[in-house]
Amino acid sequence: MECLDANAVQDLMSDALAAPARAAVMGHLDTCQDCRDLIGAVARDTIRESSREPGGAGTDGATPRRRIDLDATAVAQPVSGLERTQVKNDALAETVAGGTDRAPKLEGIAIGRELGRYTLHEQLGAGAMGIVYRADDRELARSVAVKILHRPDPALTERLVREARSMAQVSHPNVVGVYDVGVAKDTTYIAMELVQGTSLRGWQEAPRTTAELIEAYVAAGRGLAAAHAAGIVHRDFKPDNVLVGNDGRVRVTDFGLAAARPGETIAKPRLGELELTHSGMVLGTPAYMAPEQFLGGNVDARTDQFSFCVALHEALYRQRPFQGKSYEDLGDQVCEGRVRPPPQGAGVSNELRAIVLRGLSVRPGDRYPTMDHLLDDLARDRARPWRRASIAAALLAIVLGFGLVADWAVRDRVSGQIRQAFAATAFQTDRAVRLLSGQLDAMGNQIYALPVMRKVAAHHDEADFGLGSADVDRQNLEELHEELASTDWKYAREIAGKERPIVIAVADYKARLLYTSASPTSWNTSLIELPWIKQALDAGTGNSMRLMRFDDPRLVATQILGPTPPSGLAVVFTRTLSLGESAKSQFLQILDASYVLDNIRLDDATLLSITTADGTSSGTVPPPLVAASAATDGIHEQTLGGTTYQVQAQPIFGPDGQLVGRVVMARQLGGVLTLFAHARLVFALAVLAAILVAFGTLWRARRLAHV
Repeated sequence: MECLDANAVQDLMSDALAAPARAAVMGHLDTCQDCRDLIGAVARDTIRESSREPGGAGTDGATPRRRIDLDATAVAQPVSGLERTQVKNDALAETVAGGTDRAPKLEGIAIGRELGRYTLHEQLGAGAMGIVYRADDRELARSVAVKILHRPDPALTERLVREARSMAQVSHPNVVGVYDVGVAKDTTYIAMELVQGTSLRGWQEAPRTTAELIEAYVAAGRGLAAAHAAGIVHRDFKPDNVLVGNDGRVRVTDFGLAAARPGETIAKPRLGELELTHSGMVLGTPAYMAPEQFLGGNVDARTDQFSFCVALHEALYRQRPFQGKSYEDLGDQVCEGRVRPPPQGAGVSNELRAIVLRGLSVRPGDRYPTMDHLLDDLARDRARPWRRASIAAALLAIVLGFGLVADWAVRDRVSGQIRQAFAATAFQTDRAVRLLSGQLDAMGNQIYALPVMRKVAAHHDEADFGLGSADVDRQNLEELHEELASTDWKYAREIAGKERPIVIAVADYKARLLYTSASPTSWNTSLIELPWIKQALDAGTGNSMRLMRFDDPRLVATQILGPTPPSGLAVVFTRTLSLGESAKSQFLQILDASYVLDNIRLDDATLLSITTADGTSSGTVPPPLVAASAATDGIHEQTLGGTTYQVQAQPIFGPDGQLVGRVVMARQLGGVLTLFAHARLVFALAVLAAILVAFGTLWRARRLAHV
């Protein structure tokens, strides 16, 4: 059980507690010296008040500030509790121990009993003044909370009505609303807003972040501030008098000790109201009382501010700011401002602690002028990390956004450079292919001028006139092959030492291989399997160019390339010598396709590949980019492995106008954001996320500043 508050002490001394509540209080008093000291202090204070002459406090009505001596009045007996507390005033002893002329108590209300327009249901709780039930308002068809007194008593009735009036003056979402107050069947009741939830103390016992605690206490503080604006001082603010609904809304309740502040322009308080909470009485829960309450001084809104900061300190640090072994010791600590040092690892900022310590100042003038000022500082402190996060996120978004803008600018500039490079490469491709075709054609013309080539043509003539036979024909071909192989061909000698030599081959009119520089001992194989060879022989065409793989089975079968063909693509240039409509011979020149790429390469940044019509490629362009270029005309962007390229394909046409293949050009688009794969996407998403975080945290900071 928690230590007794002023309500419980007052009701205990007036014997207004129900039997179950009284038994619980007695059990607590047997084990708590602080509460026994509190009972003694209140008893002495009552004796002094009763012994004073009217007006004895002074002509100005001020109450002298005094310290409370706990040792001169009462001696507690730990076994028998309050009933055996010996007080030097017999009348007070009778009041404390219980008189004989008391009105009967209400030991409980039957479930379903009607009280005015309300039907009572289960009990929700019991306090010092009375019991709270859940009830149904039959007229308005809503559920309410109804508080009724433990027993009919004029003083308690006045106090209950006082509480209702105090709460009714405040209309605020953070204050429990009062709907009705009345008397039915000799029972005084107050109908209030029904809050489904728990107390702030119960709520904060669960693990909570500092931000969550501050948010809850700021909401409760708004309720207190609203009461202050209505001229009401709560005087007993503590976590037990704050409710946290299941909807998360925080509401201040239990204004049973509330007093109207002097000097306000609202409705003038009546004499009974002022007497109910006379400034000289020690009212409030000791652990949350301000110095002026311990000293019996005047209270105002700053008194609630002190109690609020005690509760907030307890929530933040899991310990109360003042430590005392007795009521007097606690009063000394509070009145001298000896705040306990914070525990290790509390995780509370220095700024927040400074706010709480200001609210715990001994002198009311050193505290915040109003609760609103305190709450503004709390909200600013609470919003500060959110504002910092918002600023950091905004700066990050700016930096990343600047990087993206710079990247886009660089990309645009690089894209222009790439377009120029592609245009130059395409022009160079056409030029290089025409030049190569012309060179190979010229080489064919010069080779056909050699004397040995006349024998090839003569061999065709002998066959036309029927002068040869199969054996003679074979013998002539062998001799011709030996002569071609032994001939010191100028062109063959010039290219033999190059990195990519040109393979030279000669075929007769029947497409039989007569000579190949790749394998001079191989001859008399058929070239008819090469489609363009037969086409050239049948049509008697001049020059043709083809692009094919070195390891193409049809090309390997001809033995033109020798027993071990190289890898990659081959450019095959065929020169057909025709007289009239008859093809006399064919001269083939085969070279590596990379030779073509070397002749069209203008820079090292542009990747080049040469590809056949069926998609086979050779070069430095990644195959996926080559494949993608086949379906797209012009320059297009293609992403591979998180890197963006600009790709373009340039067609290659042979001397006969046939499409030979394509040269694929690719170049990395580049830019600022080339750190890793998908960097641009990641940075773009990071900018978006930073913007959302900046706005979200800014909204949160503004919301916290106005809670």
